[in-house]
Amino acid sequence: MCFLSVLVLVVLMHSGSCSLSSIMPPASPVAVPTPHTFRFQKPQQCLKHEFYNLNYFDCVPCNEAGDTGKLQPDKFSCKCPAGHLSIYERGKTWPTCDEICSTAPDRSENCTTVWLPQPKPATHCSMQYLNATSVFASHLPVHPLISGIILTKTNPASNSSDCQSCDQTYNFRYQDYCLADGLLRPYLHYNAFWQSTTSGRQSPNGATATHFGDLKFVAFFCLTLKNDTACQQLANLCVLSHYSLEKHSPCSAFLLTQVSDVVMKYAHSGEQVRSLQPFLFYKKGKTTKDLLSKTLQLADRKQLQLFSTSFGLEGRLKRWGPFTLDMVNLCPQPAPTLRLAQPQGEAEVSCQLSLERLIDLASQQASDNYLTLFLNFSSNWQYLLHQLPVLIETLTPENQRPQQEEWQLVKRFQLIAALPRDTRHHQTVPHYEDGHKLQVYRSLRYVEDLELHYTLDEKHKDRVGLPLIRLRYRHIELTGNASLSQSYPFRLRVTYQQTARGWDWLIMEVALPLLLLLAFTAAAFRLHNLRRRRHAELCQTSSLLEFLLEMASNVAYALLATVLLLLALHASSPHLLRPLIYSACLLQLIFLGVHLWRSSQLELFLIDWERPRSSCEGQRLNLDSSSLCSSVRTYVAESSVSAWRILFTANAWIRLSVAQKYSTLGQVFMLVAVYQFLEQHTHGDVGLRCALISGSYIVTYLLQIMGHRLLITNPLQKFIDLCSLANISLFSLLEPGFGYYIHGRSPHGFADTDMSSMILQLQKTQNMSGRRGLLMDSDKQAYIILPPRNLHIYLERLLLPFQRSVTGSLSQTLLYQKDIIPSIDGQIERTSIAYASVNRFFCAFIDHAIKDMDYIIKEKTLLEKLFNCEIDNYITENKGTFYIDDSLSFSRVLLLGNHLNIFVLEILLLLSIFLMTSNLLIAGALACVFNLLLRHIFRVWVRRNVSRKTLIDERFLL
Repeated sequence: MCFLSVLVLVVLMHSGSCSLSSIMPPASPVAVPTPHTFRFQKPQQCLKHEFYNLNYFDCVPCNEAGDTGKLQPDKFSCKCPAGHLSIYERGKTWPTCDEICSTAPDRSENCTTVWLPQPKPATHCSMQYLNATSVFASHLPVHPLISGIILTKTNPASNSSDCQSCDQTYNFRYQDYCLADGLLRPYLHYNAFWQSTTSGRQSPNGATATHFGDLKFVAFFCLTLKNDTACQQLANLCVLSHYSLEKHSPCSAFLLTQVSDVVMKYAHSGEQVRSLQPFLFYKKGKTTKDLLSKTLQLADRKQLQLFSTSFGLEGRLKRWGPFTLDMVNLCPQPAPTLRLAQPQGEAEVSCQLSLERLIDLASQQASDNYLTLFLNFSSNWQYLLHQLPVLIETLTPENQRPQQEEWQLVKRFQLIAALPRDTRHHQTVPHYEDGHKLQVYRSLRYVEDLELHYTLDEKHKDRVGLPLIRLRYRHIELTGNASLSQSYPFRLRVTYQQTARGWDWLIMEVALPLLLLLAFTAAAFRLHNLRRRRHAELCQTSSLLEFLLEMASNVAYALLATVLLLLALHASSPHLLRPLIYSACLLQLIFLGVHLWRSSQLELFLIDWERPRSSCEGQRLNLDSSSLCSSVRTYVAESSVSAWRILFTANAWIRLSVAQKYSTLGQVFMLVAVYQFLEQHTHGDVGLRCALISGSYIVTYLLQIMGHRLLITNPLQKFIDLCSLANISLFSLLEPGFGYYIHGRSPHGFADTDMSSMILQLQKTQNMSGRRGLLMDSDKQAYIILPPRNLHIYLERLLLPFQRSVTGSLSQTLLYQKDIIPSIDGQIERTSIAYASVNRFFCAFIDHAIKDMDYIIKEKTLLEKLFNCEIDNYITENKGTFYIDDSLSFSRVLLLGNHLNIFVLEILLLLSIFLMTSNLLIAGALACVFNLLLRHIFRVWVRRNVSRKTLIDERFLL
């Protein structure tokens, strides 16, 4: 139930990510902070109390929600009516209007303003005054609860109706405004950017310094007073600076609110944070990739219908309306049309422009034309505008790379910009001579290549991918060697690409999500089964870590399957393969390291069924005596019992733990041979090379696995036979409630015998049916065990003397000596007694001789075998279940049972190193070294664990 809830939540989150903002326009500026789609509304449709928002092409009421002020629309903004003060408060878009109570005798008696009576301004005023409300509030008898900036028509420093003067000792003058110097203090850092443009060295942005001299004033009016014209001017200055990323550039405020989410984190809790308008930047990452992969329904099936807005440098709207490529064509030839799928010869125009032509264009436009383009499309029977992204290739190095998620896309651009030359200290040529043009500007920056690129769906001719405008600028220095006859290239083209959803889209958008969902389901199912084995709660830290570990392995398999599908269908590219392979390799490495370490630390007990000889002295051969008497002897029995059987069994387990079903060295050898033979047919394509490496490595692996199964005796069965020969069983617990049991009791009752007895045993074996199994007349010796819950608690009590021992390094051979050396320490003796007790306990438990602790034997159902789970396990405090294990599942704690996990990690490591080095020999050598290192580390782990759990000195172990 918990898993289904999580699954439904994931699906809802995924479906909720499909925003409607790409289909329907926002109802207000607050609805969508950085939109790309607009529903165009004509200004004539605005009501009397609405103004026209140029950023949304929509009519917006002047009064905000809950505000009953006196604001009046002024076409593109809102303003206070005549005879009112404008008070700009923090967090509000528009000012608060307060009626002016004049000091004249004829003032209105109904005036209820809290501010002091203002003198009536003169008839002709040239200044407006901005100051903090605290300056006025300090002179009021009642302090108003308003904190902000107040705009007055008269000078607050004068008691008369002065509206002409501005004392620049304490104020700044900008246009017809007189600003108190305290208001500009937060914006003085913009002077640093202005000073960098006025330095003697050439400015990297190539813009005129005079345009940035008023940058602090523009930023103040935009960011503090929310003046839309000033914000448009600030955006134009950002474009003029070539989208400078410096800290004090005009772009800093746009980058902070439109690209970064930091401003949302540090915003005031009571303030509604809004993105700065107009919108200039797109966010990087997956947002950019999704934007460029979007397809739109065209309003006209025959051509692209584009719409453009043009702003002057001062922030005023110059023009809007239909757009044609003639508006950006610098060549004398006609520009291409916007007809869909037109031939290449008709879709491109190029020419050489003289320097004189470029200077004339710069003089005409004077850095005063800033364009934004939109595509007219239809959706849900509505005609909408979608802003076109602009990729300036010369803006950042990332914009020249093929990875779309690294691009920094913008929304506004200019065709040509010029940096004027300071001619006050230089002798100039008369303006009527041609040489005068070379002295007007220090440098030029113009678009030398403009490309309008879109994708066209083969199956749906009326749907196109969102067009992308690609720009490449050229910077020209007008030095002393410049000549008006110098020519520079210009190209204007419209390109398109016929696309259909190929294999890469099908694999990445359909197959990969399904594989990840399957990985999540398998991990959740594995967690549920593990929780039943451990008898633990679902919402525990250990359960969460186990789920993450299983999820890591499953995701690695899903990513590898995706990579193999991409390679098999030749739908891959290096930038697509690298993140998939690197991520899968890291996840599989984490999983395999943790899994093998846990497998090597399992609880291991070697049960010795060998009985003493003292009770059978009268018999020469004790073939028919019961072996149950072995369960009541101790390690300090009267008769000597050899310890070599224990040592041989333990060493055989260590050897078996590091055995593998395939040879990595053979894999690499065959891979290199095949690669050298077929590499010339790949023509240097990285995808084909990776496909060749993957295919060869997988085929070689499958051949080795088949050969191992057909030609080599199963080493797991050989180990079981060794246990029967040694009369030793192996009892292991991977979890307190889950483990494996190998029944190695000899059917003859003993194994420590001479040659004559051994020959007689062989003769008797030929006449016996299967009696080596745990059940009567059965050869089933391997079991998956779910022991009673009390078993682990009882074992801990028996091993308590051993845990208190000083050392566990005493060889187990001492435990089988006839006489105990008197000098043996008492703690070692207690350890010996503890392990003898454990051996007697397991013998009694296996023989059903413990009344309060028993088990049943059953076979797993087909479903349980298929999903490696236990559905009906009949586990209680005193009763467990032994499942017959024909598949020898105890190999899962050995390298033999993890050969697929190791192979997956090897192939991922091989591909990762090959993609990094492009050298197969290095990749193959490192894969072999990794396999050797893995086997060595696992052998050390298993060896130490066997020594610690069986009390065998490490010097007797391999």
